[in-house]
Amino acid sequence: MDPRSLELFSHLARTLHFGKTSRECAVSPSALSRAIQRLEAELGETLFARDRRSVELTPAGAAFEAYATETLARLEQLKRRFHEGGKVSGTLAIFASVTASQTFLPGVLATFRRSYPDVHLRLETGYAADAFGMLARGAVDVSVAALPQRTPPGLVARVLLVTPIVLVAPAVECEASRLSQERVIPWERVPVVLPAAGLLRESAERFFKKRHVKPLVYGEVPGNEAILSLVSLGCGLGVVPRIVMEQSPLRAAVRALELDFGELRVGVCTERRKLKTAVVKAFWESVEATAR
Repeated sequence: MDPRSLELFSHLARTLHFGKTSRECAVSPSALSRAIQRLEAELGETLFARDRRSVELTPAGAAFEAYATETLARLEQLKRRFHEGGKVSGTLAIFASVTASQTFLPGVLATFRRSYPDVHLRLETGYAADAFGMLARGAVDVSVAALPQRTPPGLVARVLLVTPIVLVAPAVECEASRLSQERVIPWERVPVVLPAAGLLRESAERFFKKRHVKPLVYGEVPGNEAILSLVSLGCGLGVVPRIVMEQSPLRAAVRALELDFGELRVGVCTERRKLKTAVVKAFWESVEATAR
C-alpha cells in the first residue's frame, strides 16, 4: 500500500470527484481509477459508491479515510525528522503558463512543499512557447512545457498529463460558426487563428497539409488565451489544448469541433546538469514520485 495511492485516495475522499482529483493531482483518470481499484482489491472492500451522477464514500471507505489521513501525517513527520540533519533549502525558479499554474501544477508543488518546506518557490507565468527559451537563458530552473517526442539535447523531461488538441469555434452566431457547421467545412473560406509557433502550430500545419488545404489565417498569436478571446468574438476558428479550453473563463463562448488534431504531452523539464543541485534534484525526485 504505497503512499501515492493513499494520497490519491485521501484527495478523492475530500473532493468526491474523479475529474477534479485527476486534474489537481496531475494523474490521468485511468491511473486514478486503477489506484483506487488496487486499494479496494487489497482491502477486499469497496471504498467508493459510484454512479453516473455522484461519488460517495462507503462505510469501509470512511473508516479507511481515517487510517490514510493518520498514515500520511505520520509519514510526513518522519520525513521532516530525516531532513532535520541536512535540510534542503534555497530557491526553485519555475516557469509555467497561466493555465498550468491554475490546474495541475499546484498539486505537484503541494507534494514538493510538504517534503521540502524550506525551499522558496518562485513561479513565473507567460506564454507556453517561451518555456524552453527561459531554460536556455538560465532564467529559471524548471519549465512546465508542451513536450516534443524527443527531448532536446541537454534536457530531461517528465510527462505529467496528455491533453487532446482541439479546434474551437465561436458559440455566437457568426460566419465562422456557420461555416464550421457545414457537413464539409469549406476551409478556404473559414478564417482560423493559429499559434505563432510551437508544437500546437506544427499540429495545425500537419492537419491542413494532410487535407491539402491552405488555411485562411485571420491571425497568429503566441498565447492560447488570446486565441480563445479572438474565437469567442467570432473572428474565426482556433487551435488550443483541450485543458486550456475547459479551464478558460471563455469556455461557454466557444465549442470544440469533432476533428482529430492529435494530442499534446505536457510535463516538466530542466537542464540535465541542474539535477546535480540539491534543490532541483529534490524537486525532480518529488515529481517522479508524484507521476508514478
